[in-house]
Amino acid sequence: MNRADKIFIVIVIICTIALYASLGWIQSLDNGKKKIAVVEYKNEEILRIDMAKDETYTVEATKGTVYIEVKNGQIRVEKETSPYHYCSLQGWVERSNVPIVCLPNDLVIMIHGVDDESGEDVTLH
Repeated sequence: MNRADKIFIVIVIICTIALYASLGWIQSLDNGKKKIAVVEYKNEEILRIDMAKDETYTVEATKGTVYIEVKNGQIRVEKETSPYHYCSLQGWVERSNVPIVCLPNDLVIMIHGVDDESGEDVTLH
């Protein structure tokens, strides 16, 4: 191993640490913001859910009724009708960078932040 290899390894380690630290910083941006979940059916918004309220919702989708549960600031598809039940197997989601996608039912659930001062939706990444 020559000197150029050692410099390359050090640069890769520094870049890795910087990327890991920035990921933690990006995820901390959505803390403290009010979160809402937007449920879309065939690319049209059909429901907005306040993530602060523990409740169960039902929506009609392509293959039947989809039961959505919100609890402790997390959301999941509790029960749905699809061949392999991928959406309900995904489990609880609380971060905005993890959508719940249920392709057989043409349903997507995305979490967004709401700016408390202006009341406008803010997509968190």
